[in-house]
Amino acid sequence: MHARSSIARCLLATLLASASAGAAQLAPAQQQQPQDAQTRGVPVPTATDAAAPQLMPATSEPAAPARDASTNAAAPAAGIVPAPSQAASMRGVLFRVTPPQPASLPAETAQEQSAPQADTDDPASATPSPQPSAPPPRASYLLATIHFGTPEEQGIDYAELERTLAGVETFVNEANLDEAWKREYDGYRWLAPEDPLSKMVGKERFAMARALLPSVRPQDLDRMKPWSVLALLEARGESGGEATMDARLQRMAAGAGKQVLHLETLEEQLKALDCVPAAEHARVLDERLGASWILRIESAQAMAWYRARNLEAWLADIDRMEGLGDEAKAIEQRSRRCLLEERNARWIGQLETLFQDGPCLVAVGAVHLVGAEGLIAALRRDGYTVEAMPL
Repeated sequence: MHARSSIARCLLATLLASASAGAAQLAPAQQQQPQDAQTRGVPVPTATDAAAPQLMPATSEPAAPARDASTNAAAPAAGIVPAPSQAASMRGVLFRVTPPQPASLPAETAQEQSAPQADTDDPASATPSPQPSAPPPRASYLLATIHFGTPEEQGIDYAELERTLAGVETFVNEANLDEAWKREYDGYRWLAPEDPLSKMVGKERFAMARALLPSVRPQDLDRMKPWSVLALLEARGESGGEATMDARLQRMAAGAGKQVLHLETLEEQLKALDCVPAAEHARVLDERLGASWILRIESAQAMAWYRARNLEAWLADIDRMEGLGDEAKAIEQRSRRCLLEERNARWIGQLETLFQDGPCLVAVGAVHLVGAEGLIAALRRDGYTVEAMPL
């Protein structure tokens, strides 16, 4: 489920860090080699082919100008055909968020009602005194991120993001990517020595995991909880690091002198990832390894939906949980509640405060934004205007 890899990939560089500190470690020779199409799981051409149904063929005709954002509809990037079944305002990965006009507090309303009325016989007193008007709310931005792939695969214009960032005061992401790992966090990621992964899923499935994740040392893989192995598989075997979209944005914001804030701590993320017992999550991993080709297709399709700026379709793919039986689906549904719905519920109050104080740029995993329990729906229910912007 890419809802898991959407945050776990940011942690995988830490998961695969110094073995002397109790963390997993990549073999030195492998660390220095660029990942090829085999180790990444899905080659770029495959992702491009998967994207073809969502992308128009290139033509020599100029792209149509973007529509004004005031129409509250998405302005699709050049070459992308909006799917008729999707609301136009949802097509995008960058959204402008405008808070509702502040209402008078009850005490202010009561004070106005109790104020003495002007003497109607006195023309001067009949002229109402001008009331100071509240300044219009300032717009902020909400960016849907994807946590694997290259900028070329993602179709992201980082120069445009840098210009957007220049116009805000604060940058906000899920968690501090530079937060130091603490030894007390090890229980979230490591299995007990007496219950290694090879024992949980069996030798045959463990051998398949080794073949699919050649960059991870076998002794480290055997210690990893099922959620972390699933996250690696969903992210095409990529282990994160400084090249991720999230890390790049945090560095960009810090370099621009912006205030950098976070919605949660590293430990809060780990709790969400580890909310399902490892013995149960092993059932999901077992079925995923038994049909690993589905993961490769889903990774390619996820990138295709992101490039097409069709986040609703991506979420629908996740909801189908292709290749899992009923029991495994129920387990994944519990994991989804921890990773998406519960975290969205914790974040929304913080986000509305940030947007009220604005302007800011908030960058969170793409699947947090859409759906009935997504952040965009929650913001709109609370009176915020959310408009897709071209990117």
